[in-house]
Formats: sequence, C-alpha cells, structure tokens
Amino acid sequence: MKTHLNLMPMRYRRGQLIRCRLKQWSALWLLAACGTVLLGWTQWSQYKAGAAKLDSLRIRYEPIDAMKHDITGIQMTIDALQRRESLALSLADERSMLGLVGVLSQARKSCDGRISIGQLTLDRRGRTRSAMSVMTLSGVAVDDIAVARFTRALREANAFAGVDLKSTGKTTIGEIEGRTYTMECTF
Repeated sequence: MKTHLNLMPMRYRRGQLIRCRLKQWSALWLLAACGTVLLGWTQWSQYKAGAAKLDSLRIRYEPIDAMKHDITGIQMTIDALQRRESLALSLADERSMLGLVGVLSQARKSCDGRISIGQLTLDRRGRTRSAMSVMTLSGVAVDDIAVARFTRALREANAFAGVDLKSTGKTTIGEIEGRTYTMECTF
C-alpha cells in the first residue's frame, strides 16, 4: 500500500529523474576520469624513471663503447703485426733463393765451366719450422770428374744438410759425349 502520492506534473518529474541520473553518471564518469588520470600519471612517472635510468646507463656505457672501438683498432694492428711477423719468420726460416743461386754459381765456377745446370726444383716437405726443403738439380757435364767436383763444391759450401748424387748417365750433345746428372740437396 502506498503512503504517499506524487502530485507533481509529469514534466517536472521527468526533469527530476534526468537530474538524478545525470548526478549518478557524472559521479561515475568523474571516478573513471580520475582513475584514468591516476593510471596515466603512474605510467608517465615510470616512463620518466626508465628514461632517466637509460640516460645514466648510456653515459656509463660511453667509455666502454670507446674502448670497444679502440680494441677493434688494436686488434687490427695486432693482426697486421702478426702477418708481418709470420712473413719475417718464414723469410728467416727459408733460405734465400738468391743465396742458393749464389752457392750454385760458386760451385759451378769451381768446375771451370765443364758443367751446366738444366733444371732446378725446390720442394718444401712439411709445414713445421723443422721441416726440410729439398732442391733437385739436373743438368749436363763434360765428364764424371766435373760432376764429382760440382758435388764436392756443394758439400764444402756448408749450405746444405746433405748433397746426394742420385743418378748419372751418358748423353751425346751434337758430336760431343757428356754425362747427365741428377742430385738432391737438402737444407
């Protein structure tokens, strides 16, 4: 049962209902706006703190980055020096071809031109520092005495670890008989 009766006109009651609903929804919208502003403010402050931390880390990283570039330059210098060192060591390890030709020329000179070198090959056996190189000589001589003198002159030069006469044979050059020879010199 009703205890009261609303005699207000319908237009006034409708306005009153609209005002009541506006107040309720305004309160909700105001709370939502405050929540959004609060959430945005916390996100913004977290962003600012992260940006400040990133800047401080960048400042701390700058010397490391400079060192990294310096290390790259130093590594390139080290690589170049190592290449030069390996070249110098290989040149020191290997006998100079010009020196070998000089030794051969001196030994040939001791034979008074009675021997000629037709072919010279150089073979490096192994890749270590203690590896032996072998020089193979072949050519033509006037007689066995010239071959023996040449072999003895190479041995007396003390430029080789061993001088081995591998083979000799007869040959005819034009009307002149001669001797072919093959020898190996290790160093």
